[in-house]
Amino acid sequence: MDYLGYKTLQLDDEVLSQLYTYGNLGAGAPEFLVNEYLIATDKDDNPVDYFRYTTEGIFVRVPYPTITSEMLGEVKPRNPEQYVAMDMLKNEASKVKLIRGVYGSGKDLLELNYSLSQLDSGKYQKIVFVRNNITVDNVPDIGFLPNGMEDKLGWTLYPLADKLGNECISNMMRAGLLELVPLLFIRGRSFDNSIIYVTEGQNMTTELIKLIISRCGNNSIIIINADNHQTDRRIFDTDNGITKMVERLAGDPLFAYTYLSKTERGAVANLANKLDN
Repeated sequence: MDYLGYKTLQLDDEVLSQLYTYGNLGAGAPEFLVNEYLIATDKDDNPVDYFRYTTEGIFVRVPYPTITSEMLGEVKPRNPEQYVAMDMLKNEASKVKLIRGVYGSGKDLLELNYSLSQLDSGKYQKIVFVRNNITVDNVPDIGFLPNGMEDKLGWTLYPLADKLGNECISNMMRAGLLELVPLLFIRGRSFDNSIIYVTEGQNMTTELIKLIISRCGNNSIIIINADNHQTDRRIFDTDNGITKMVERLAGDPLFAYTYLSKTERGAVANLANKLDN
């Protein structure tokens, strides 16, 4: 996928002035799609400012974004890609928000903190957590698990539990702030006043992504994260819903997307990227 959700361009003072004054780059500039970002840099490739392309056909400047929730506190961008990703999440015009990125790039942290901040504000009533609960290819299945659905599928909440803790997750579920929804039972559901939070989206076919999007009801949004280098079944290499989303929805005012290429988890985690083909 060549489309990243942003372009990085070196701009001189004259073009920057035109951008600030008229919201455009002038003749001969590359084409931008709605909700695509411009990262403006100087001649040394240092970022100097950030802009988002709008439905009015102009660029608007993006102020420095922070996201704050009671549970995780304040999160600030660590690199230019996180900068635009955080603004993308906060832009209320888009209703389907996708962050695709490499291992440890901050996908879950940014999306989770944004989701929690929206619960804090009262804009939405709950987070609906969706994940395709498949195991990794060539790894033995863990087999039958006893007890109820929460016990059987609780492991799918690990990305949230790692950041919030098991007790917090349990409290949120008891309070109705977090609902775990298996894909097996999502057909026929409609989620109003909710944040539909989809993790490991790379493990979903086009039909599964269509099914999830079609469940979005009144005053709801969909937030998805994915890393196409971490597909857990070979079928997702040929029928990948995330790839199709970017191909078909880029430029739609209701859709926004950002790719994160930099690992922020640490130097050791970054070694995994060197093992990609």
